[in-house]
Amino acid sequence: MPWAGNESLNETYRRWTWYPPADQVETAMNLAYALPVQGVEYDDGQPAEAPFTDIPLSPGRPYVRVYLTVDDANKWEATMRERVAARGWLFESDAVKSEDWANAWKRYYVPQVLRHGYTVVPSWTSPSPADEAHTLWLDPGMAFGTGTHATTRLCANALLDLDLGGQSVLDLGAGSGILGLLAAKRGAERVLMVEPDPVAVDAIRHNVHLNHLEDAVSVLAGTLHDVKPQPFDYLFLNLIWDIIHAEWQPLQAYLVDSSMIFLSGLLPERRDALTSLVASTGHHVVRIEEQDGWIMAVVRR
Repeated sequence: MPWAGNESLNETYRRWTWYPPADQVETAMNLAYALPVQGVEYDDGQPAEAPFTDIPLSPGRPYVRVYLTVDDANKWEATMRERVAARGWLFESDAVKSEDWANAWKRYYVPQVLRHGYTVVPSWTSPSPADEAHTLWLDPGMAFGTGTHATTRLCANALLDLDLGGQSVLDLGAGSGILGLLAAKRGAERVLMVEPDPVAVDAIRHNVHLNHLEDAVSVLAGTLHDVKPQPFDYLFLNLIWDIIHAEWQPLQAYLVDSSMIFLSGLLPERRDALTSLVASTGHHVVRIEEQDGWIMAVVRR
């Protein structure tokens, strides 16, 4: 939420929501910006589609929602009710208890046990349930990836079956860095984690430091196009189909004949399209693993 972590919020504040038609959301937002709000969120009623999601989501009900201190709400509520009613929109108001949203999620993040005894442990948890050699300390911050999502677990467990001693690894779309960090802990000599989100990049660098893996791991803020062509033994792409499809041809500049590629973040209905895509460059799908409605494909030349 836009107001997450805003320490200016009082213990109790007011949450107002109004519901315009989809074609009037912009006008409704202008009403919000005229207020002394602590934060604003909205839904424009449009379906979420690629490249933002691999699962087209049905449009939600359009709304605009604002958060105000109790004092400001008392001053403005009558005026806002009148303005919203004049447009024929529904207006809702309720009281909300303040909470440290930046940290509240941590109560739900517990150690995640992976294959061969490796465990992803929140950095604020002590002690680790595993020995240090099998512990990956992680503080994801606002980045994607705590080890709980099926797409991450599929890749992580496959990675842990590999002998990575002296090998090179590319983690494209690294998120919070779980895969690249696990590769380094498994003995990879050179790990490059590439991530375009600056928030995630900061999280990765922090996690590299937490695990004392600076000697093996490099972090690049950007995309594949920012990586100088070079060979990697193992490549992990935990991404959505549209990105995998777009990057497959450019990815060839980073492969050797023995390279093994792990493609995750895919829906089962992508199997045929994936098979055709990799065959176009002389590759084939070695195996496919599925979990919780997601698949991971292992690909070789």
